[in-house]
Amino acid sequence: MTPSSSSLLSTQVEMLHHHFEAYYEALDLAASDDVVQLLFPDWRNSLEKPFLWLGDFHPYLFTNLLRSFLDDDDEDEEQGGFEIGRNFENLDTPWQIAMAWKNPSKALMIRIDQIECGLRLMVPALVTRARNAQAEFIDRVAVDWTTCEGSKDGLKAPIGEAMMHEMDEIVSVFVDANRLRRSVLAEIIGALNVYQAALFLEGLAQFLVGFRDSDFLCQFERCKMPPN
Repeated sequence: MTPSSSSLLSTQVEMLHHHFEAYYEALDLAASDDVVQLLFPDWRNSLEKPFLWLGDFHPYLFTNLLRSFLDDDDEDEEQGGFEIGRNFENLDTPWQIAMAWKNPSKALMIRIDQIECGLRLMVPALVTRARNAQAEFIDRVAVDWTTCEGSKDGLKAPIGEAMMHEMDEIVSVFVDANRLRRSVLAEIIGALNVYQAALFLEGLAQFLVGFRDSDFLCQFERCKMPPN
């Protein structure tokens, strides 16, 4: 791969990363209009919904995808380098791409551990905030109900105020969840070289697009899972 090709690849990586950034920024703006529609999106299909967390795909998806590249490398080594040899049978595969995940640096492995550690702290904290917002809403309504003795006219204003307070907090949680997704994605890309980043983003894009594959979705919906 020539220097000019490497520069082009770097530009393409930046463009795709910017696409994800713009997507999450658009979700943030939409949340101020109707966060409920984003938290429980009816446009998501049955294959996507299990992967959702606070309105969009769980950030663990990013780190697990990254780990999958490293796991594939471990499997190649166990097979005595057969996969490496097979990669080079395709002369169209640049050497830098074929070797992108071979022998990842210790610094990269440490950075991945740090990113995952941050997720283990932030994910439960955001879930707790969302749960507390709902609990506080219910508590306030219960108090107002008792105070107003069930009067519809008396309850209208305090329930509306409690609901508005809850929605404000839920919007804040949603935006922070998106901020976490953007942060994890940026940290992963920042820790990778341009070839690794290109393969990672390609894999992520293929994964997300795959959710919309009509044949795959049809097979999934026909699959009868045995009850636990």
